[in-house]
Amino acid sequence: MDIKDEKKSAMEIVNVPPLVSTYRQAMETFDPRNSANLPVNLGKLKTMMDGLRQEHFGFDQTLNDPATWTRKHKAPCTYIEVYQDPQVNMSIFVLRPGFKMPLHDHPHMHGLLKVISGAVQIRSFSEYPLTQNIDPAKFELLAKEEAKRLASGSPKKRTLFAEISKNTVCAENSQTCLLTPTLSNYHEIQALDTPAAFFDILSPPYDTLIEEIGPRRCSYYTVSEEIATNVVQLTEDEMPDCFYCDQAPYLGPTLH
Repeated sequence: MDIKDEKKSAMEIVNVPPLVSTYRQAMETFDPRNSANLPVNLGKLKTMMDGLRQEHFGFDQTLNDPATWTRKHKAPCTYIEVYQDPQVNMSIFVLRPGFKMPLHDHPHMHGLLKVISGAVQIRSFSEYPLTQNIDPAKFELLAKEEAKRLASGSPKKRTLFAEISKNTVCAENSQTCLLTPTLSNYHEIQALDTPAAFFDILSPPYDTLIEEIGPRRCSYYTVSEEIATNVVQLTEDEMPDCFYCDQAPYLGPTLH
């Protein structure tokens, strides 16, 4: 490579939009061939997401206007798909002032959440007692048992003990929140007194097929009992009727 080519290559790196760099790191992080380097790559991805701001997404400023959310028939949540393939989902959720995204799980997923507009209260739970890792084979067995239970028409809801792992306000200048298959895998998110938007990355995405089981499903929960100061019992519940979304187009840079 001659000097001219080196300068061109350096200029291309400098001019890569932050969201494109984040996308590329996400693809590397969650590539199954790189599973041995997941902790290191996950740290790099989190650092990149820490620096993201709403202008990096071409964010529609009308969604920051409280008047938008008082329009007749406006859904309480707007969903913007940034990117999805069988391995990674990247999206933006925008919540109307005061709206709470109900408590839900992320079955055997890693996830990162970065607030890009407004502020949200996030309360996260980890199954108690906490185990640092879940063997994929054990997860598959549990998922098959759950699929069998659902197929039988059993009305019994799943219950579990969970420890509150996070209960904090996150704003545009806050660091990225992280969840793993065991840590903070259940959470609820509430906008404060203004509209709020957050960007998140999940891997694998919801609806990804679990072999011999079917689509990866999202379950909703309620806190059914306070067990101790920081430990609760969660009970599976139906998706609340108040939780529904409309959609808006992604207006940011092309990801490649």
